[in-house]
Amino acid sequence: MTEPDTFMDDRQRRILAALQDKRAELANFYRTALRLLSGELDIFDPRTRVAFIGHCMREVMNRVLGALGRPPAPRFKPSSGDQVKALPDLLARFPELELDGDGGSVPVPQEVAAAMDMLFKAAINEKRRIRDDVAALITDDDNASHVAVSQWIESRAYFVKWAHLHERDLAEAELPSDDEMWEHVSVFEELLDGVITAFFASLHSIDDLLSEINATEEGTDA
Repeated sequence: MTEPDTFMDDRQRRILAALQDKRAELANFYRTALRLLSGELDIFDPRTRVAFIGHCMREVMNRVLGALGRPPAPRFKPSSGDQVKALPDLLARFPELELDGDGGSVPVPQEVAAAMDMLFKAAINEKRRIRDDVAALITDDDNASHVAVSQWIESRAYFVKWAHLHERDLAEAELPSDDEMWEHVSVFEELLDGVITAFFASLHSIDDLLSEINATEEGTDA
């Protein structure tokens, strides 16, 4: 198997080492994505190759938030997805209900209104939670409005899109180019490398401080 330093640059090796230290699965997924993009790992079908790259990077960008950042914020329960699944059964109990009626307002049963309120709250919470989790990892002040947070989310959405098959077979010409995929990988790498650099700089500072304290205590004991 090709060693990572033969096709990775310094930044990629730093990221790989940091991921390996925290969670080996993430390191392996990241390395696989790089090997596929670098041509070090052959896949017979271009669409499958794109999907594998998208899947690997999506998982890394999702899971690294908890691996390197603070623990993700608690999930809103029940989730919006679970609530949507329950809507048909709820609405079946009110067959006379017409939400698309004319007029400025539409009266609804209290049970339906409560379900809609809960669904809206879940959707708002989930959107905010995604940005807050990303901000906690890549910004100094947990600023969810920072442009870097939007860049991260945009690139993650890009990989989610290409990790899944679409409604029809795509011609090879319709697939994203390697340059395009590298651009989104680079967004991840640039933002995460800043986190890693800051983390290790802080760690070194703590180590230096502890060394000074130990040296002082040894001098006092003497």
